Parts: sequence; structure tokens; C-alpha cells
Amino acid sequence: MGMDRRLFLKSAALLPGATVLSAADEGACRLAIGTYGLQSMPLVDAIQLIAETGYDGLEVTSFEGMTGSPEALGEKSERSEVRKVIEGSGIPLGALMAGIKPTEDDAAHAAQLEELKRLIELAHDLSPDSPPIIQTILGGKSWEDSKGLFRDRLADWLQVAGDQKGTISIKPHRSHAMETPENAKWLIEQLGSPKRLGMVYDYSHYSFKDPVLSISETVQTALPITNYIAVKDAVQVDGKVRFALAGEGKAWDHAEIIKAFYAGGYRGDFCCEVSSQIWRAEGYDPVKATKVCYENMAAAFERAGVSRA
Repeated sequence: MGMDRRLFLKSAALLPGATVLSAADEGACRLAIGTYGLQSMPLVDAIQLIAETGYDGLEVTSFEGMTGSPEALGEKSERSEVRKVIEGSGIPLGALMAGIKPTEDDAAHAAQLEELKRLIELAHDLSPDSPPIIQTILGGKSWEDSKGLFRDRLADWLQVAGDQKGTISIKPHRSHAMETPENAKWLIEQLGSPKRLGMVYDYSHYSFKDPVLSISETVQTALPITNYIAVKDAVQVDGKVRFALAGEGKAWDHAEIIKAFYAGGYRGDFCCEVSSQIWRAEGYDPVKATKVCYENMAAAFERAGVSRA
């Protein structure tokens, strides 16, 4: 992969979301899915569906209006019920999907810091022994115009994360200001490569770029800073990129990504994401989508020769 493995292990050892092992160690990754595409059913039913399908891990969508938001789970009794369902399912909660995006407005920023506190509190309530990562996109349109704001606002987010004992993961997004692993690397390095901040790797946001961003080059950049991996496909329709269920687009092989990250020492989640482009469409079947993602990604793990937790 063109990377000094010892250098990678030294830098990645600080990332709490992804356990880094030496070549002699044994370990496994988890195949997970989020509840983003399961908003038509109660959260506890979605968790049970995920466990029954065969997944090894879980992500709960927790931004405003979703079934797993701090507001939707406002009572301690509700959180206790969800925690018991998660514990009974036998699959760990790896992340909460958030929707916090840095803003220039100071009052809105202060409100976001309070929302981040609530999310981290929810993370501890749902999984006290191993609180999930808070993963989010950053928004914006222009990298050059936004990167300074992102750096400064993230510094405040990290203060909250340190005080509340939370971990954040930021996700490059193809239509947002931060759209490549290189962008995320710059931000994380600017902030001193803190242990409570990592990157979400999702190749669907790097595919079909001009110039092309290959799996090998994006993985090489992302490996030292990745603490979470999201999985879905992308296809081109009438010259535009649209998202598809994991393994359906066949524009690349997820086994290549799994194998590369595993070889580099990553031992975190590979979490299937069902895009809102899919689950908001007429005729969407959440149970079928959950099973399709599982079947396709379980096969990808087998092709990669990588064991699952």
C-alpha cells in the first residue's frame, strides 16, 4: 500500500474507535447497519430486525426528528428500554449518526455545543461500558472558504468531547466542503490529531470524481485517521451520481476496501448506510433493504478473507 506500517500503527494507536493490532494479533471487524433507513418502525423493532438479520453491530440515527434522537429518547425509562434491547440483541452500538454542521452564527454554535452534550449523554446512556462514536458531516460548499471555520468550531466540539468523554468522527461528503480524506486529514492535523477525533471513511463519496480517487490512494490517506467506516454504493444516472444499497452498484468491490483496512490494522465497524435517496422513495421496503445489504456485505467479507466479530 506504499505506507510504512510501523508509522501507521504509531499514529492510529491513538484512535479509540478502531482497535489497532500488530500483525501477530488476531481480531475481527463488525458488519453493522444504521437505523437511518428504518425510520418507518419503532427504534426497538429496528434493532431487533438488525440483530435477527445477522449483523454484528449497530448504528442509531440520532439527529433531530429521527427515532433515536435525544429528544425522541427524552426519558431515562425510554433509554433504559433501548439499552436493554441492545444488550439483549448481543450486537454492540458502534455509533450515533448526528447532523451537527459548523456554523458562523455564534448563537447557533452555542446551541450545537449543547446538542453535542446531549448526544454524548445519550451515547453513555445507551452503552455505558463502551459509548458509541458521534459521527457527522460538516456541510458547507467551498473547502477554501470553510476550512478555517471548521477547524475553529471543531476545537470547541473537542472541548465538549473531552469534558463529556465522547468521541467524534467527521465524514467527507461529495457535495459538501470537506469531500476527501485529504481534507479531513488537514483538519485533524490542524487540531493536533486528538484521540477523540477521527474520520468516517465512505468510498461512495469519492467514486466517480474527476480526477479519479482510487480505493488504494484514499485508503492510504485515511488509514491513520479513520475510526469508523460507512458502506454504501454509488452509481451514475444521466451523468449524476446517486447512492445505492451496499453491493448493488458494482462499480467497485467492497472486499478490496475491507481487505485494505484490515491489513492496515483497522478493527472497527463497516456500517451499511441506506441513503435517504433510497428510503424516501416510493415503494421502499426497509426489511428487504436490510437483508440485501447484509447478504452483499457478508459475501464481501468472505471474498476479502476477513473474519467478523
